[in-house]
Amino acid sequence: MMINIVRSELTKAYTLPRVQVVTAALVLLFLAIQPGSSDTYREVAAGVDANQMVLDAGQLTDAATVLIGYVSASTLNAGLLLPILGAVIGGAEFRHGQLGLSVVAVPNRRRLVVGKVLATGLVASGISMLFSLISSVVAWFAIKDWNPGLLVSPNMLTAHARLLLFCLTITLISLGVTLVARRTLIGIIVSVVLIMLTMTQVVALVSPAVDALLPWSASRNLLLQDVFNGVPLTGSALHGGAVLTCWVMLIVIASVIIIQRRDAR
Repeated sequence: MMINIVRSELTKAYTLPRVQVVTAALVLLFLAIQPGSSDTYREVAAGVDANQMVLDAGQLTDAATVLIGYVSASTLNAGLLLPILGAVIGGAEFRHGQLGLSVVAVPNRRRLVVGKVLATGLVASGISMLFSLISSVVAWFAIKDWNPGLLVSPNMLTAHARLLLFCLTITLISLGVTLVARRTLIGIIVSVVLIMLTMTQVVALVSPAVDALLPWSASRNLLLQDVFNGVPLTGSALHGGAVLTCWVMLIVIASVIIIQRRDAR
């Protein structure tokens, strides 16, 4: 039964022109930043010394660690559009009475929300894996004369797993906010506000501990531990992953409760 619901939600999502447009924009944005990423990878490979160290931000650092960090950073930049994808998928339920039709097809609203969450998670996971594939191909051409085996090393695979967690959770957080608010625009606005709180460092200046609880700050902590940052991180990678996971759990629970209590319109 749940498999059928997830399949239906996947079909529903990718027959929406808005979802197709946002997905295409995500992929195009990621492709657009690859030439710059490739130049960065080449610079790292060219600067490696006999001890496999490279000068990064004025400090000698393990070259493999630096390159893996830059691969993660490129996905974080493209991921700025992921909240829009989640909001568009969630907001589709509230256009033209779609929620009422969905409830007729799946009377159990808890199953409906869980099915939508799983389907959206599959979409986000697919995008993450595509990003990882593209970045791996670009990196291979840049470092093939230095250390191509790095691309299948345990550390790189761990980085891709973190990227998957980032893409999955950020998209689902936006989806959940939209389901709670019943408006695509509100889901996007909330996501933009959360991004700005991290980028402006307003919260971090007051309390780094509170900043570490914001989803985009948690994303930076998860992905950018090995990349030079103009501003300091506010938590570990493990803490960042835990915060993102908790955000998803809480917002999905809230979505289930609210969808169950509201009129199907």
